[in-house]
Amino acid sequence: MNYLKEMWRLQNIEVELVKLRKEWTQIKEWLNRETGEDLAEIQAGINEAREQWELCKGEYEEGVSEIETIGRKLEQFNSQLYEGGAQSKELVSIQQNIEQLRRRKRNLEEKQLSSIQQLDDLEQKIANETVRFQRLDEQRKSRLNRLMERRDEIRERYKDLKDQREELRKIIPNFMMVIYNDLVAQKKRPMAILTDENCSGCGMAQTVLNVNALKKSGQYTRCSNCGRILIAGDEVEQE
Repeated sequence: MNYLKEMWRLQNIEVELVKLRKEWTQIKEWLNRETGEDLAEIQAGINEAREQWELCKGEYEEGVSEIETIGRKLEQFNSQLYEGGAQSKELVSIQQNIEQLRRRKRNLEEKQLSSIQQLDDLEQKIANETVRFQRLDEQRKSRLNRLMERRDEIRERYKDLKDQREELRKIIPNFMMVIYNDLVAQKKRPMAILTDENCSGCGMAQTVLNVNALKKSGQYTRCSNCGRILIAGDEVEQE
């Protein structure tokens, strides 16, 4: 028995193991990058907007209280203004006070309008950023779940392939494993398919002797150019 099929299976398993190790490393890097800093930044912005809203709300309520106070004072001054007995100097003073209070009231009312607009803008910003935070947080959790699920799949698959590799290494003769390992050390895939009498590894045409040895008698043979172990294409397809 030439064990070519078993060696081909071994090569495919080891190729897949390399791919799984690369994917594992990439997933690990992705998970390390998932620190949630972007979400923390958005949350900080939401908290800042809420603090601004509270401050603006406080200023608005102070303005409301002051306008009410001014209204009461205006009523008092108007009563004094139209009451009899007041001297001309007193009347002038009362009128000046009334004018000052009216100007102050107008300024406060304009500020109130500005505060209302600012409160509306902050409320809209908080609502929009909260929706954005929730959406990104859900996406991040979903992404993390997929990565961890794939990581677990790789772990199980890797263990299964390692077990298969060890079983194959036990049944393949040592002298063939020496050749196989030597080709691996040369950074080559140890095996290649004989396709149209050419080596699929390097593309070189094979001698009639090599082709007949492999196709007719199933003997172990290697590419005359790159040294890879050859296997017939029909055997690979059957496998």
